[in-house]
Amino acid sequence: MAEGEGEAEPVEEKKKGGMKGLIIKIVPLLLIALVIAKMTVLKPPPPTAAQVKAKAAAAKFALDTTCAGANGLKAPKAPATDGKGAKTTPTTKAEPEGPVLDLDSKTMNLDGAHFLKVGVSLQLPAGSVPDEVKVKENWGSVTSQLVIDTFSGRTFSELTSDTLRLQLQHEIGNEVCERTGGKVVTVYLTDFVMQ
Repeated sequence: MAEGEGEAEPVEEKKKGGMKGLIIKIVPLLLIALVIAKMTVLKPPPPTAAQVKAKAAAAKFALDTTCAGANGLKAPKAPATDGKGAKTTPTTKAEPEGPVLDLDSKTMNLDGAHFLKVGVSLQLPAGSVPDEVKVKENWGSVTSQLVIDTFSGRTFSELTSDTLRLQLQHEIGNEVCERTGGKVVTVYLTDFVMQ
């Protein structure tokens, strides 16, 4: 009898050890299966073309609203609703103003025998270093070309109107804001001399 009892104990130990071994083998397999499922089945689908278009329209509307508000122009109309019927409205946060970058004055011909000298400054983002921006970014040349295109060929009497000059300054500021992606929000005409 002693022989039969001794043999039964190792069989139970094998069963217990076998269960632990089975659990140790199954848990990693389950974890691997979970990771694979997360990467394939549970992964969100890529955005549709309509969703990408709606996101781009919302971003453009936010930029247009920011630029128009900073330059005294009328805010654009909100884009159409998204697929769920909710209007997409941008969240505009007021960023602290940074330094001002003064550009070289531009002299141009007006209609007739008159000249115009315009000084321009750009309101830069907070934390910008004007000397680095002047060298690394193209904002100054974009603004200068836009100023030249806007004022060249206009008449002397046309530009004596303060209302028109202010309107043109706002339009230039809005265009520069949009071209720089909102990195230059405002353009100042610091010098405006006609002869």
